[in-house]
Amino acid sequence: MTGDLRAHAPTFILPRDAGEERGGGENVSRDQGTDRGRTVKTSTAVTLLVALTLIAGSLGFAQDKVRTSYSSRSYAFLPAYVAQASGFFRDENLDVELIQMRPGISSAALYNGDVFATLTFGSTIAAIVSGFPLKVVAVLTVKPIHYLVARPEIQTVQDLKGKRLGVSQLLGTDEFAAHAILEALGLSPRDLKSIALGDEAIRREALRRGMVDASAVAPPGPVHLAREGFRILGGPKDVKIGSPSAGLTVTEKNLKERPDLVRRLSRALLRGLRLIHDNGDATKKIMTQWLNLSPQVAADSYQLIIASFSLDGEADEMTLKSVIEARRKSGKVEKEIPLEQIVDFRLIREVRRELGL
Repeated sequence: MTGDLRAHAPTFILPRDAGEERGGGENVSRDQGTDRGRTVKTSTAVTLLVALTLIAGSLGFAQDKVRTSYSSRSYAFLPAYVAQASGFFRDENLDVELIQMRPGISSAALYNGDVFATLTFGSTIAAIVSGFPLKVVAVLTVKPIHYLVARPEIQTVQDLKGKRLGVSQLLGTDEFAAHAILEALGLSPRDLKSIALGDEAIRREALRRGMVDASAVAPPGPVHLAREGFRILGGPKDVKIGSPSAGLTVTEKNLKERPDLVRRLSRALLRGLRLIHDNGDATKKIMTQWLNLSPQVAADSYQLIIASFSLDGEADEMTLKSVIEARRKSGKVEKEIPLEQIVDFRLIREVRRELGL
């Protein structure tokens, strides 16, 4: 039910210092085996929830304003835009404002109450590891959405030894994604020199000019670069251990004091995830309008990104522990960080039960 997408398009607000982003497991296999058999049950549950929301609206209840940050207009955050364009937030009586915000300030903005939630993942995990009282309550991508793209003369990953890797900024999400792909394909990230360049448009141009030899870029970037003769060396399907790039995080205070609001936000995002997996045609239509793509580029990009998205709003324990450990080491935090300090999936599991998933 995409309707007129412009009527539901998110507001993109760039703060003064905002900019672009620095860049499954047991639950997945469980859901894949039961999706088809539960379609009727899920549809009934969703219909009932929507009906109750409409009744609430008819009684004059105002929508709850929910300011939510995200780091870049990349497909890592597609579930939120799908939820917006498809009216899933409205079904939950939510007026969600999606605010583009630099990763380096998003955690502080969340902690200070400038936003209610953030979808930015990597820098948020780093903030929690460093002591911020935040909790990841859902995961949107279980694998990196980025692809490692190299100049035409680079034939294999091994040819990158001693070469230059263009990144948004050091220790950014795209650099972690590149490292995960490199390691999966047998090359140590230490064999490349990372050069901080800025957002993805700058990194793509640096590739074209030969300033760097490779970079991790998100669709539709790889589609465009491949058509120009650049080589896609690897991507999400090559990564053995996941490396999420988007999730839903709130403060521990709001999780405790406003769990219903967190639950409704989680439910809308989960419905967005399910639509991406279950209705490719509707998703591709939304993709064309969000990033102003041709239908063919959107279709090609969809095939590249679909493997990255969570089926159930979670990531497996091995993936999460790997992310935590990487951020702990990069932040030079000596103490071990337990998983329960980072994530709390109780509400997303309740939502799955409510939707029959």
